[in-house]
Amino acid sequence: MGANLLTSSHGRSDRGTVRQHNEDAYLDDPKNRLWVVADGMGGHEAGDVASQAIVRHMSQVVRAPRIVETVDRVDDAFAAVNAELIGYAQTHRLQMVGSTAAVLVDAGHCMLCAWAGDSRIYQLAKGSLRQLTTDHNQAREMMSTGQFTAADLQSNAQAAALVRAVGAEANLVVEWAVADASPKDVFLLCSDGVTKEMSDAEIAGALAQQGEVKAITDILVETCLARGARDNITAVVVRVEA
Repeated sequence: MGANLLTSSHGRSDRGTVRQHNEDAYLDDPKNRLWVVADGMGGHEAGDVASQAIVRHMSQVVRAPRIVETVDRVDDAFAAVNAELIGYAQTHRLQMVGSTAAVLVDAGHCMLCAWAGDSRIYQLAKGSLRQLTTDHNQAREMMSTGQFTAADLQSNAQAAALVRAVGAEANLVVEWAVADASPKDVFLLCSDGVTKEMSDAEIAGALAQQGEVKAITDILVETCLARGARDNITAVVVRVEA
């Protein structure tokens, strides 16, 4: 593992203009070089309990000297919170208490992404935006068969239904990806409240703005609010400074 990246970061969450409660949660922990966005599953009870539990467990991850050990500890945190949420649902006689989760870890000259669900991580590098995560939803499953395109599924009400989330099943499978990171690269972790209101091109334009990362985060959230913010909105912006 190379030297640690020098980053600046900022997070912001808002319940939006429609929902009565904010079931999103986030972790902005530059000292531990770990960032998280979690989105409690809509339509299920105690979504805020689920998202906050994910943030609590991830905030307790202690980085190890070797990045592979840190990865194991993140996986352990996922497993622990998954078991906790399943137990919570059973104790409170709820069908399910679940949440998406997206985690970004500074691994030194690269970033590691771990996720379950459809909260996303993007990278803006040299003016080009790339989605580092893939949504764990019905749309992805249907497109993987080769019989459907994204355009085919735009009017499909079931396309956005999740097929994976923390707290949904006893055996949680977390997906991982690696992204090279260079100075001036910008990473965004966000709940789907952002992507429902903003296109990739608009997100890229916001991330390309100069100035403090707080201002970029505010642009993202305020844009969503101005467009009606049908869902909870959460964005964490991480910029590589050196």
